[in-house]
Amino acid sequence: MGVVLALGGGGVRGVAHLGLLKVLRDEGVPIAGIAGSSAGALAASIYAFDLPLEPSFVLHTLYDPDLDRLQKSGKLRHWMRVMEFLRKPTLAEGRYYQEGLSRLFGTKNIEESPIPLVIQAADFNTGELVPLRTGSLAQAIRASSAIPSIFPPVRLDGRVLVDGDVAEKVPVTAAQSLGLGPVLAFDVSNPYVWSEPKTALEAALQAGEASRRRLVELALGQADLVVRLNPPHPIDTFDASQAGVLFELGQERAREVLPELRRLLRPPVSGAAPSPHWWSRLLKLAQKAS
Repeated sequence: MGVVLALGGGGVRGVAHLGLLKVLRDEGVPIAGIAGSSAGALAASIYAFDLPLEPSFVLHTLYDPDLDRLQKSGKLRHWMRVMEFLRKPTLAEGRYYQEGLSRLFGTKNIEESPIPLVIQAADFNTGELVPLRTGSLAQAIRASSAIPSIFPPVRLDGRVLVDGDVAEKVPVTAAQSLGLGPVLAFDVSNPYVWSEPKTALEAALQAGEASRRRLVELALGQADLVVRLNPPHPIDTFDASQAGVLFELGQERAREVLPELRRLLRPPVSGAAPSPHWWSRLLKLAQKAS
């Protein structure tokens, strides 16, 4: 039996997923399946199709001058971005990202993955979680990464799809749906820093952030093992200059959790009481069978 990974979104912080995956691969940890959302969908696909787990390779291939311009201008961080929101439907076209995905994965389909793979998107109209298991891999990742207001939504099979984080920040539900083993969830969210809102806009943004954090905790509470990135300071969603730090931090978090992960994967000794993780798995299987 292996572990099923649930890799959450976070823009460039998703580079930490590559660090975690590298350590798991180097340590011979069996991975039974992967579910990914947004940046996690990209990392999951890179691992599943055995592409290099190298930040420089990935970031170079997916370089988007639109996002680079926005990051350097500060429009993704400061209130002036509101003016941009009022002028155009999205801040980036998504064309460069799509071209980069095509260079990475070509015409591969999700179902061609050597290990079970689920790409999580969200229905823009209903907020419903949409697990993608077949069809174009590049298109699925683009849909899963279509951050509202940043990238345009993707129309697929009669739905309008956006970033999977809209439905569930860390795709624990999608990972559990594979039914292949205990779920390790990796949350690459920024640390939350409280500050008193000074404007109505700041109050609205903080209320949305509080709701998002609550939903994250509800999802993580369903996982068998949770790994948190916990960067020492907030890292902007598209700040590629932090890629090296994030890659190292992902490896560090993986090494920290290795002992607990190995205990989780160890089957109970005959005659011994099973661990709580095993009881939870047996209970879920019994519920499915009933």
